Amino acid sequence: MRRILAITLLVGLFATGCSSSQPSDQVSLGPEDIQLVNRLVPFDNCEKLLSHIKEEATDRVGPYGLDNSGYPIWFNDGVFRSGQPDIAVDSAMEMGGAAPTFSGEEESSSNAGSFTGTNVQELGVDEPDILKTDGDRILVVNNGILSYIAVNGGNGSLTDQIEIKSNAYGFELFIQGDRAFLLANIYNYFYDDPMPDEDGVSIEDGELAMDVMPFEYAKLTAQIIEVDLSDPFNLEIAGQMSISGSYLSARLVGDTVRMAVNSAPSNLEWVYPSGPGSEDRATRFNRELIEETSLEDWVPTYELSKGATTSSGPLLQCDQIHQPSAFAGFDVLSVLSFDLSEGLTPGGGVGVLASGQTVYSSLDRFYIATTKWAEDEVTEGDFTTWSDSYTTDIHAFSIGVGNPAEYVASGQVDGTLLNQFSMDEYGQRLRIVTTTGSPWSEQDLSESQLVVMEEQGDILVEVGQVGGLGKGESLYSVRLLDEIGFAVTFRQIDPFYVLDLSDPLNPLVVGELKIPGFSTYLHPIDNNFVLGIGQNATDEGRVLGLKVSAFDVSDPSNPIEVSTWTRNDTNSPAEYDHRAFQIRDRLAVLPLQSWSGDGSAVLLEIQQNGEIIEVGEISHEPLHIDKTSDCEIVDLDILIGTSLEVFAEEFYDGGPIIQLCKEGEDGGYGNDYCESILVAELDNYFGELAEELIEILDADTNDRIEQCWPSGGYNWELQIQRSLFIDDSLWTMSWGRLQSNDLLSLEETNQPLVETIIPIGN
Repeated sequence: MRRILAITLLVGLFATGCSSSQPSDQVSLGPEDIQLVNRLVPFDNCEKLLSHIKEEATDRVGPYGLDNSGYPIWFNDGVFRSGQPDIAVDSAMEMGGAAPTFSGEEESSSNAGSFTGTNVQELGVDEPDILKTDGDRILVVNNGILSYIAVNGGNGSLTDQIEIKSNAYGFELFIQGDRAFLLANIYNYFYDDPMPDEDGVSIEDGELAMDVMPFEYAKLTAQIIEVDLSDPFNLEIAGQMSISGSYLSARLVGDTVRMAVNSAPSNLEWVYPSGPGSEDRATRFNRELIEETSLEDWVPTYELSKGATTSSGPLLQCDQIHQPSAFAGFDVLSVLSFDLSEGLTPGGGVGVLASGQTVYSSLDRFYIATTKWAEDEVTEGDFTTWSDSYTTDIHAFSIGVGNPAEYVASGQVDGTLLNQFSMDEYGQRLRIVTTTGSPWSEQDLSESQLVVMEEQGDILVEVGQVGGLGKGESLYSVRLLDEIGFAVTFRQIDPFYVLDLSDPLNPLVVGELKIPGFSTYLHPIDNNFVLGIGQNATDEGRVLGLKVSAFDVSDPSNPIEVSTWTRNDTNSPAEYDHRAFQIRDRLAVLPLQSWSGDGSAVLLEIQQNGEIIEVGEISHEPLHIDKTSDCEIVDLDILIGTSLEVFAEEFYDGGPIIQLCKEGEDGGYGNDYCESILVAELDNYFGELAEELIEILDADTNDRIEQCWPSGGYNWELQIQRSLFIDDSLWTMSWGRLQSNDLLSLEETNQPLVETIIPIGN
């Protein structure tokens, strides 16, 4: 392993060294070099695939199994089986000649016309989100429910809602024609009880005897759900597919979705020792287990349901799975291709015996990057070794229009990525920003770098590099745009760096600006200005609140912060999720969040000279329900002197209002959130004291007790998460509402989703 990495590094250094004196297409590698670079080789058949996996697993298995595989089953006598569920771990010198440029103002939408779509990284490459529109309709996925809103000017009407999956999380969607495609992960819980009787099951292995005990475990599966939108008043699920593994991310180009799934083997019941004396026996048992495995124990599978038809099988054929010459783990990283015009199908795909974390896509390449930690155990306190012992593997896939994804190349760089904006493709080369070392150490070992990589055969080879970004600091944001790039690092003061990328073989840091605070998201406004969204801070690094900066980069060697907008004790979802940011015609919309008020979004106009002007603010105000409860409010003083006095004390000082509701009474308490407990179930909460409480309250078993919490001015469900423009209206979405406002007056024109996605009040 070390020899392979060393030669890989030498190849990169050779390419970089030669690049300054000859064109990159003249850099060549001999066959002996290519064999040792971390490239992928497809398997000819399933027998070779299984044999390879067993060989690698047998060499690497120990008394505690293999990392990230299997699930726990405990044993009584000396040894127990264990593992982990299938979970993948979801960011100046003088210049000569003309200044670097990027191509004009970047649109925030993946769609053109009188409406804006999702704020995406690359034009023409759509990204899934919780809110989508085509100008005539808006679709929202929230709390496991998909809502369809028909749009008519600034007005909208909720036509239908459909429940998707109650136990899934992270839903996001694409819409295409009369279909919506929802992507998510779901936990499936299993209860493994191998004991047929009270005596249990005994597994004999020489001196090893183990009694199996039951264990509950969870298995993660990726979900794709197709919803028929042809009748807005009757949404129907047209198809569902489950994939063993975790959904990472997806991109849409034209009609084709590329979806990344990471699948770890999860059916392996490892034996773990309870002490050093049983380690050898546990290792022996685990090796026998590996020998008995079949291919189904290692590779991902799918199950597809469409109407009355169900199909299932391996997600990929054996010759669609590739192996890296340098071992990269037992996960299978799959890139699937779906033609949305054809509806949900098993899709074409390609896989790699490796794990995946970060996804970036251009129009013709789909990249997945994964940080790999040192295989050798680093002793506690050996901080230098640990800090320098991780690298990032990058796998590139071709995504030609109408064709399944195909593997094309792999490479490796030192360090780890921040997020998807750490990668960018330009001129058929990949630029990637990584951070090495550890930014939280007092030894100031961290440093960020930009590396330019080029496909040479099936290898991503380093052809250019520049380092020295933020020594001893954390990387907070990156944006790479054609021939110019920007990066922000922070520890106490924010260095805003400008990079000249016009010569891919010789990238340069050409400008640096030190200011208080930091930006976590960077958005280009035009050729001269970049907007930074992040946090303001003191000179000592103490964070104060939300900050929006306009950077004048017309002279890359001298970037200037020309204007700022701040609000203390506030943050924004756009700081960590670029899809929460929206802009049209230099009018930016930024959701605001704080603990002191309702959800809102501020409108900031970016002037031609870079000045930031606040032009308005939109709030999702709670509905003021003039309603008094028809239930009897309980005076908690009646509990004083009883066994329940301690509970009464807990409810004082801002606690909930307690009321007793007889059968048939509506309950609720104005705008406050209330939770009900049936009197018949009070023993689940108060145990033996429940009977005394029922007697004190003079309650019947059919009554209920309501706890109502005063909102106190804070409504989490009204915190705005997304926004979009349709004609002359601004639509904003919170977890509890979709609201439109006229852009001229900013007066509210419609609230179509009040008490529909998440009911507000009772």
